[in-house]
Amino acid sequence: MRRWAAMGLLLLLTACMDNSDLGQYVAEVKARPASPPDPMPEVNDYVPEPYRPGAERSPFVEPVPEMARPSAPTQADCVQPDPQRPREPLERYSLDNLSLRGTLADERGIRALVRAQDGVTHSIGVGDRLGLNQGEVLRIGPDALVLREYLADGKGCWEQRETTLELATTQ
Repeated sequence: MRRWAAMGLLLLLTACMDNSDLGQYVAEVKARPASPPDPMPEVNDYVPEPYRPGAERSPFVEPVPEMARPSAPTQADCVQPDPQRPREPLERYSLDNLSLRGTLADERGIRALVRAQDGVTHSIGVGDRLGLNQGEVLRIGPDALVLREYLADGKGCWEQRETTLELATTQ
């Protein structure tokens, strides 16, 4: 009961407060001249496109996916990556999702520490593979590693390019 009495008293006091600032603001807003509305955007006329049933597919039939063209016979003198070799763990990630974190050297040679997107750091050496384009590590330096990637040219052969993965400076 006391609770209801306190709430009623609070409501009564709030209603009796001076709201002159609010009334003055409302009067100022009402006194402002009305601004004209923005003009309507220009609408282009509709031009129907004639449908030619013999030349185009029916809009009522689900489209059939394009069939892959049979691959051209490979040329004997072009570069071909080995399709039978087993995939390595870092070949699941694009180079954007890999970062070079440092290098280590021991009796086996220099090794690079590469962190994958999942937070796991891998130790890799020359000849190891990483990236989506079958990248093979060629050289490891103190602040970068160089790899050879294979890119399909669409004609049955592959082009090679060298890509550098530089030492990450953050985290």
